[in-house]
Amino acid sequence: MMEMDEEFLEINDLDWFASYQGGLLAHFATGGRGFVPDVVRKSISEYEEIYDYFHSITGGVEVEIVESNLPVFNDGVQRERYLRSFVDMARRGLFSHDVSDDGGYKLIAKPKKCREYCELPVEVKSILHVLSVKEFAIIKR
Repeated sequence: MMEMDEEFLEINDLDWFASYQGGLLAHFATGGRGFVPDVVRKSISEYEEIYDYFHSITGGVEVEIVESNLPVFNDGVQRERYLRSFVDMARRGLFSHDVSDDGGYKLIAKPKKCREYCELPVEVKSILHVLSVKEFAIIKR
């Protein structure tokens, strides 16, 4: 089983996925520097399986942008480019986060109708990470 080491995490801007304690689903973009839980890091093949699953879901949910968490943009084009992947994930029913300057994460886009852990296929549930309270505190710094 191939594991993600520090170099792998620094080179790659990863999109990883997890479930909050309450069953709502979330997406995180590391920007090459964000916290990644050990359980996500332990297997590249399981990471890819989860990634492929969430990228195979069709979007269609209305999305709300968390304006207070956005960086400053020079123009509308830059804003749209930045938001594209977060809005795409939120349209699939996931809370979508970007790495923040302190290595935690900030919520960028949230779905009006959330997809839930209980709706997932068994094979995805068996490997999708459920965030601990401690990890959630790190993420929401």
